[in-house]
Amino acid sequence: MNCFFKICSVALLFANVISAQEIPTTQNQSANLQLEKPSVNQTKKLGLLLPFNLNRVQNDTVNSVVNRLKKDKFLNMTLDFYSGALMAIDSAKQLGIKVDVSIFDSEETKSNSNVTKLIADHHLENYNAIIGPFYQTNVEKTAELLSANQVAVISPLSKEIGKSYPNLFQTITSPSLLRSAIFDFMRSKNGNVIAVVDKKKVSVKKYIQDTQKDVRLVNLTEMGALIPESLSSKLQKDRINYVVLETESTVLIKATLKLLLSKLKDCAIQLVILEPNETLETDEIEFSDLIKLKLLYPSMTRENNSLEATVFEKNYKLKNKVTPNTFATRGFDVTFDALKRLSQANSFLESASNQVTEQVESRFDYFKNDTGGYANKGLYILYYDTDMTVKEAK
Repeated sequence: MNCFFKICSVALLFANVISAQEIPTTQNQSANLQLEKPSVNQTKKLGLLLPFNLNRVQNDTVNSVVNRLKKDKFLNMTLDFYSGALMAIDSAKQLGIKVDVSIFDSEETKSNSNVTKLIADHHLENYNAIIGPFYQTNVEKTAELLSANQVAVISPLSKEIGKSYPNLFQTITSPSLLRSAIFDFMRSKNGNVIAVVDKKKVSVKKYIQDTQKDVRLVNLTEMGALIPESLSSKLQKDRINYVVLETESTVLIKATLKLLLSKLKDCAIQLVILEPNETLETDEIEFSDLIKLKLLYPSMTRENNSLEATVFEKNYKLKNKVTPNTFATRGFDVTFDALKRLSQANSFLESASNQVTEQVESRFDYFKNDTGGYANKGLYILYYDTDMTVKEAK
């Protein structure tokens, strides 16, 4: 959402445009979930608790709103998420989903919010699902207050792991699930898994030694440099060799890549990272080398060039005059997923227990975790292909 449209959004928020919207119904179906009328003659309700924090900007002039938008990253993130959510509501309307959608200002910081007042004033205990708030402590408080009424509370952005409630759904796939998934994938391919781990990455090394015991660790010098023979001796000619590289050191990365590239003619090798690595994006690392080694990594989101994704991007750009960013797409995915689940006769909790869905960038595959809440194990194993595109590994 560009700056002009964000200013308009703030103005509309003050004009109380945020209110309950009913999405009328027609006979239609979605691609991932069958759309059904609820079994009772009562429209389901979805609430969005978004941290616009309008109380902070109510006395701002247009110029000061512009200045705030330049500096306030949290407000920008909220408005981007909101713009994606509005696209989801409009898309659901076109599909004929019948849900009442209400959007509220959660007025939140990391440690507090007005959710208690919102629940009391607007009877949110009668809603079927709530998206938000953004901060973990606030979304946990919302889940706690609404747990007796079995209102699904969906945490859209928080990466933190805190208290669990039987009605709390964490949409962000945890780093531990991403890590274990990439090792499971490599084993499924009968891979020879080797790891080059920086001496500074003590927790990563311990994780591998404790939970991935079949992975062979490469020895480094006392100064943390690669010992070439330790790596080359572990490569096998009759199996795919997955080399996990965990370091931010440019020197160690370049030494590892140089050795692996020299062995490609004799061995099948694929480079692997467990999480995003900014050093790989610098000019000192040749992108073509990562392509040659078909860099493999786990991700919560995917590259999507499908017709549906293209239509979303085109419509978003037409409406907002910019390409959707990560938070706008997240707003669409989380909201559209909730709307599609609520379109069914069963509850959100029942749908989440037995149906996996996929939206523009994200997969929603909920499971009940050990502490009683719901986590999302939706993820992708991606790799750099030789045509310079990112593809999903199968």
